[in-house]
Order: sequence, then structure tokens, then C-alpha cells
Amino acid sequence: MSARGPGEILSSSARLKIADLLSVRPRTLKELADMTGITVQAVLKHLEKLNGLGVLQERRISSAEVQARRVYSMVDFHVGDFSHGDLTVVKMSRVQAPPGAKKGGGYDELERLAEDFLFQRRRIREQTRRLGRMIDELVADEKRLGSLIWALRVRDDEKLVLHTYFTEESAKEAEDALAEHYGMRDSRRAIDQALRKVGGLGKKTGDGNQRR
Repeated sequence: MSARGPGEILSSSARLKIADLLSVRPRTLKELADMTGITVQAVLKHLEKLNGLGVLQERRISSAEVQARRVYSMVDFHVGDFSHGDLTVVKMSRVQAPPGAKKGGGYDELERLAEDFLFQRRRIREQTRRLGRMIDELVADEKRLGSLIWALRVRDDEKLVLHTYFTEESAKEAEDALAEHYGMRDSRRAIDQALRKVGGLGKKTGDGNQRR
């Protein structure tokens, strides 16, 4: 797949869902349409895009037992969509059949793999939900931090210095950001002055370079 491949898949929620479904097992056009809520014609357009990326495989089914004559699946590329709500969690990777896969396995091996597969999917989805809650808490803290800083009775440039200082991983990174992106000639002094105004200069630990 070319470098644009992942972007082409992520650019459409329906195409992402189709790629995820086809990464699990082969499916028919109707099945894909039913599971994505779009028309068969729309599914075909997304399949054409996946085929153009070189990740789609089409198989013909010759059997009197089934009405479907064609099924589609992903080939040499796997898309796992574990998104939940407004949190997008997608893993894309090149994959090849493991050694011995074409030899087939017994029922016991198939059952074990199926159980592991279903367990792992449930576990990852639960972790995604948990991660979503953690991110919501982080966003709330970020917003509160910004509100508190910009409500301080200091100059606007000092608010900017404090906001940068409290959101970078270390004091040194804050100094570098202020110097490089805001043109501060003595960013260290600017940080010290701003901290002194809010009573925080004496509370720094160590040499002030690493705060967390």
C-alpha cells in the first residue's frame, strides 16, 4: 500500500468500517451494506477504492447451498477499528499469513483461537471506553488550567508564559518554546518573573528543569 493508503481509509467512516469488517472475515456486498447502513452501490464504490489501494481480495463461491457468488476480504493488510463514541482508535498494519497457516488446523485449535479473538476484542473495546473517560478528564483539566491562568491578575504576556510553563513537560522545554516560537530573548527570566508574581517561584523542585 502506498503512503496515501491509510489516509484514504481514514477519510471515510463507512470505508473504515468496511475495512474493519473485511479484516475479520470475508463478507458479501449485502452484508456490508446492512452492517454499515449504506447502499450496495455505495459499498461498491468503497470496495473500488480499497481495490485501488491493493488491499482487497475477491473470492468467487461455487456452491448450490448459498446464493452469494462473491465475497470480499482484506489481503496482506489489517484494519482494526476500536473507536468508541467520539474517540477514534484505529490500528492499521501489514500482515502475512503465519507459517503453517495454509496447512489448516483441527477443531480444538480453531475453537481456542476464536475464544482468544473474541476475548481480546472485548478487552480492547473496554480499554478504549476507559481511555475515552481518561481523555475526557484530561480535557476538563486542560480547560480549567487555561481558565485559571487567564483569570490571573497579571499581564497577558505573563499569562502566556505561565500557560506555556504549566503545559510543557519541563521548564527547559517551556523555555525553548517561548524562545523559539514567541521570540523571547530571556525566556528563563520571563518564567521566573511570572512565577514570582503568582507566588510559585519558591515551589520549584530540583534545578527547575524537570517538573514531572
